[in-house]
Amino acid sequence: MNKGVDLSIPNAFNSKNPSFFNAKNPKVSYQISDEFKGKISSGGTCNVPSVSLDIHCTGTHTECIGHIKDTNTSINEACPKKLISSTLITVHPDSAKTCHEDYYHVPYNKEDLLITEKSLIKAIGGRDEYLDAIIIRTFPNNLEKKTRNYDENPAPFFSNNAILYLLDLGVKHLLVDLPSIDRADDDGQLGNHHLFFRKGQTISELLYIDEKLQDSEGFLYINTPNWDLDAAPSRPVFYPIS
Repeated sequence: MNKGVDLSIPNAFNSKNPSFFNAKNPKVSYQISDEFKGKISSGGTCNVPSVSLDIHCTGTHTECIGHIKDTNTSINEACPKKLISSTLITVHPDSAKTCHEDYYHVPYNKEDLLITEKSLIKAIGGRDEYLDAIIIRTFPNNLEKKTRNYDENPAPFFSNNAILYLLDLGVKHLLVDLPSIDRADDDGQLGNHHLFFRKGQTISELLYIDEKLQDSEGFLYINTPNWDLDAAPSRPVFYPIS
């Protein structure tokens, strides 16, 4: 238990975060008035910060079916409160020019990159255990992911075939280092989200997985605050099996 690896991108309030859909960087302010100063550097006796952030677009987060359907399901209900078996894999996205898999709800462009069923099969390599959760690191993998503007530099996304394949394996929790498992411009349909949440429980996006951590099986704890919302900032911690 002392070998846990944090897979999250911090919510940085004084530096640059990743951004998606023109989201603004998280902000922090302090309660300051004539009667009270909630900031020590301004003469107060304690810090009393208030935070504003875009949960889905500026840092690591975990979401449930309440993100796409009016089910009254909250992330504190959907997120497991225990260690779950998990597998970490690294996937090389395929060019849409050579991809023969589906993305039914909107056509993709020849410039797009996709996470395909074919690439997942290759990376998983016949494993059939430790698949309550799957953690997917995409290549290339570099520190730029921690601050990347995904409107200017579009990310890969999953084919429908890939999502259905993961469900067939029994995956309940999908974790990715991408801003979305769907194409950014899919007319707001979020087709892969709808596919996954037929059987899946949570999707975690915008992780950062250091290259020092090798592909392996292990256990995962998805840390989220007890928020009564469809999603929350999260801090997934992976415990690899030696």
